[in-house]
Amino acid sequence: MAKREGDFVNAKQREYTQQDLYVMNTIAKQKSRFNSWDDIAESIRQGNVDTELPASAALVQPMTVAEGFADAIILRQQLQMMEKGLEDAENEIELLRKKLDEVREEEQEKARVREDKLHNEIVELNRQMARLELRLEMAQDELKKTETDDD
Repeated sequence: MAKREGDFVNAKQREYTQQDLYVMNTIAKQKSRFNSWDDIAESIRQGNVDTELPASAALVQPMTVAEGFADAIILRQQLQMMEKGLEDAENEIELLRKKLDEVREEEQEKARVREDKLHNEIVELNRQMARLELRLEMAQDELKKTETDDD
């Protein structure tokens, strides 16, 4: 019977070694040949362990504490890089918003200047039209006067 030893006596979760995989592989293969549990146990005690693991065992990679710690560090670094990227993107968005506001204000100011200029031109044209209308009326009055004087 397998017993936990050393640091693993009170462990809640077992970490399997390569030797554990070989023993489980041996049990699986011998049990498929209809051997009894006692026969399998005796065979393993004698050192008969099948080390030829199936191809699917290549997908199983036990993770050590160091690997878990390294993965945690890598994930933390990736998270920090993503946070930095997000911060950079937010800063760029803020910069672009400010630039957009500046361009809007410039364009609105240009539009106000243009509107004032056009308004002044309209006022001047209205004055010129009024002068021309007055001159026209005066000319028509003069013409009528000359026509009545000629009669």
